[in-house]
Amino acid sequence: MNSIFINNIWKSKKFANTFWAVVSKLISGVKLVVIGVIVARSLGPEDFGSYNYVISFVTLLSVLAEFRFHNILIREISEQNAKTELILGSTFISCIMFSILGYISLTMLVYVFESDKNLQWFILLFGISYFFQTLRFLRALFIAKLKNNIIFKIETTVGIVVIILALLFGFGKGSVLLFILLRIFDVFLVSILFLFFYQLIYKNLFEWKFSRDFSWGLIKNSFPLVISSLALVVFQQFDKIMIKQILDEYSVGQYSASVSIISLIVFIPIVITEAVSPYLIQMKIIKNAEDYKIRLQIFSDYIIWGSIVLSFIIMLLSPIIIQIVYGPKYYESIAIMKVFAWQGVLIAMGAVSAQIMIIDNTHQIAYLKSISGGILNIVLNIFWIPKYGIMGAVFASLLAYGISSYIIHYFIKRYRYIFFIQSKSLTHGLLNIYYNLKKINDKNDKT
Repeated sequence: MNSIFINNIWKSKKFANTFWAVVSKLISGVKLVVIGVIVARSLGPEDFGSYNYVISFVTLLSVLAEFRFHNILIREISEQNAKTELILGSTFISCIMFSILGYISLTMLVYVFESDKNLQWFILLFGISYFFQTLRFLRALFIAKLKNNIIFKIETTVGIVVIILALLFGFGKGSVLLFILLRIFDVFLVSILFLFFYQLIYKNLFEWKFSRDFSWGLIKNSFPLVISSLALVVFQQFDKIMIKQILDEYSVGQYSASVSIISLIVFIPIVITEAVSPYLIQMKIIKNAEDYKIRLQIFSDYIIWGSIVLSFIIMLLSPIIIQIVYGPKYYESIAIMKVFAWQGVLIAMGAVSAQIMIIDNTHQIAYLKSISGGILNIVLNIFWIPKYGIMGAVFASLLAYGISSYIIHYFIKRYRYIFFIQSKSLTHGLLNIYYNLKKINDKNDKT
């Protein structure tokens, strides 16, 4: 049965869709890493730390500004619970409102928590990107409609343009300001191209409709995921802010150098789970419960063990990666990367659980586990960064991820079945994958 599941994906449009999704996200991740490398080499650890501090500060509230409708939209469009024009129009108006709310909140936080005038200016400037992100929800439409090849075209085009500009800035001894402006342009160009391709394909941009009831329902359904996403952003960004506040910008630069490379691992499992999600939704509708459970298990097995392999490779190659990519100024990042490499596994487990919750429509209390992990991460950072330095932030992040992405599922009755799916993947997943691939190979030989 498992072999049929994988074989169906391989031979159908779903596999092509998944392939384009992975490549697109990988291009996006590579783009950010390349920009990070250029900035790091051009500015040095201290200014690179300031740059990352600004990005992290703004990203903290990006969850509120976007309100993370993405996953719910994929489900709504895949299930066709309402007309696409109504879904898109309602989402667009909602995104605009939350962008305004996000920027107002950012402005207040900046003047409360940051006293450096230059950093205040940089943060408020980069915060303008909130308004350009309002059209990024169109990514969910292309995913649900199995058109990830469009996302690939957009990410490739933007990636090439932005990297060329970053190289020009780097060779011209760019400043923190120039690279922040480049990041704003990056967000703007992606959104414009999403809109362009949407109108090119569907030609009904001016037919979008707003429904207060649908918009409110979308907000209510997305709210638990917003809380979960906020906790995820806390995991990814808050540590940099605390390192800057407790230590200095130089330490943020060393920490960010390793984190930017690890982010590539994070992209892959997240985008695969998103790309396969529409297929799993359809399978749940047309298949019986037992078949669906089998598909969920093999889905978890492949994602988790794929991430384990990637994390192990990154850990082994971390000295070479830092030496080649960043140079001798960032050798302190090697130890950080060796440990942080395993974050990819924990995030993959979180991505699997998040998609299962969305497909099963059990995501309403997901914020409980995310809040727990976020609070734990903040508390551990407060105590461990002064005592253990940068490595304190690394271990705090890993422990918080482990709790929120895996352990806590056992203690929440609604999610206990996810804990057992994840546990089975860790203990028997590799063996399951072996037999699954063997069945596929045997079936192909017969045909």
